[in-house]
Amino acid sequence: MINIDQVLNAKPILTNQKIHVFFFQLSLFCSKNLFPYLSEDELVRAHKLKVAQRQQQFVIARGLLRILLSNSLGKEPPEIIFSYEQHCKPVIKDKVNNQLVEFNISHSGDYILIAITLDNKVGVDIEKIDPRIDYQSLANRFFSDIENQALINMDKDKQLACFYCIWVRKESFIKATGKGVAFGLERFSVPLTTNNDAGAKVNTSMPLDHDWFCYNLTRLNNYKAALTTCRQDCDIIIYK
Repeated sequence: MINIDQVLNAKPILTNQKIHVFFFQLSLFCSKNLFPYLSEDELVRAHKLKVAQRQQQFVIARGLLRILLSNSLGKEPPEIIFSYEQHCKPVIKDKVNNQLVEFNISHSGDYILIAITLDNKVGVDIEKIDPRIDYQSLANRFFSDIENQALINMDKDKQLACFYCIWVRKESFIKATGKGVAFGLERFSVPLTTNNDAGAKVNTSMPLDHDWFCYNLTRLNNYKAALTTCRQDCDIIIYK
């Protein structure tokens, strides 16, 4: 897995044809070493988090994100200004080659997932698999009819993994669009299987400004991860 020295030296070349995806293992980083990279408002937010694990996740995730963006933008990490869209998706106004820098971040369990690209809406999600959850109830509540049927058609011993495959793709979609859960999780269907070279189109019950495509991400034991973007045939470069 990537360590702090590799992060500090990482300088991904951003284009609208490539999406750089970074997997970080939380336990390999010390949050105290990443506090200096945060902005003033993030430091205040971090100190308000009373649960140590949540504070650690937040500080490490934001610190690593700021370092990666700093390396691409040529700005000091604390100088990068985040703003937030209607449904709390973080964005920046900085450009490279006159194109907006787009990014997204997710964390679950011991992993953080960050995607960075140019002029290309992107969303990512990673989830640690919990065998204790009532996935059937969650699917009935949040999945479309098509997704529920795909889940039912799976062999029983594969249904939990199938549930998480659908879930991370749905989460990555609503994060990419910036519409959040207000869009309605049951109002669109993600493909259960994808051709990772071309992506697989998300089907929605209402027209959107873009077509959206799901991609599988690298496998980790007991985790599922996915990426959604508005550009097909992207070159996804994975660092882990």
